[in-house]
Amino acid sequence: MNDPARGARTRAALVAASIELFDRHGYEATSLEAVCRHVSVTKGALYRHFPSKQALAVAVVEEYFDRWHEVRAELEEGGAGPMRVLVALTERMGLLVREDRTVRVGVRLLYTSELFDLVAGVHFACLSAVVRDLLVRAAAAGEVVPGTDVPEEADGFTAAVIGAQAMSVVAARGGRPAAPWRRRLARLATPQALAPSAPDTARRSGGSGHGAILTEPAERG
Repeated sequence: MNDPARGARTRAALVAASIELFDRHGYEATSLEAVCRHVSVTKGALYRHFPSKQALAVAVVEEYFDRWHEVRAELEEGGAGPMRVLVALTERMGLLVREDRTVRVGVRLLYTSELFDLVAGVHFACLSAVVRDLLVRAAAAGEVVPGTDVPEEADGFTAAVIGAQAMSVVAARGGRPAAPWRRRLARLATPQALAPSAPDTARRSGGSGHGAILTEPAERG
């Protein structure tokens, strides 16, 4: 008899094991046998959830995609305006390349030759949609300098994020935006869009520590 809860736990354990092993040994050097041993399941149990190593890697990348939405939701719940959410979101995801194994492995997998055609295009399209949505919202809220070509800036911003991700893979460091990118953002935003607010002050004095990211986008990385 199938146990859906047990199946979900097995699937989650396989994804978690893959993240750990991909991070430690790399995607190419990690075998499905090693993943099974790590979780103490049979290969047949793995195949019930993932028909191939590629499918398992795609599930890992989906975990990385989820991080973008989780961080965005957290920032929006904190009351930040759309422009400040965009700045903080991209900064934080860049920092998490160093600090969060799921993000680090997800970014690496995006640029793995065997997986690029499967996942990179979807990621780029989703990222572009997030950036464009936040910039459109920011423009509607008066947080973007009048006359800005929002679609063009969204495409440029997305390209900058993708470039930072690629650099993080090549240089083995966090994919934070470079100073020119932050200066570009500062030129896009109206003064009030990035002004400090009470929630930021609270974070700086003992909260989650995002205040500096939200209010100082033009500092050096």
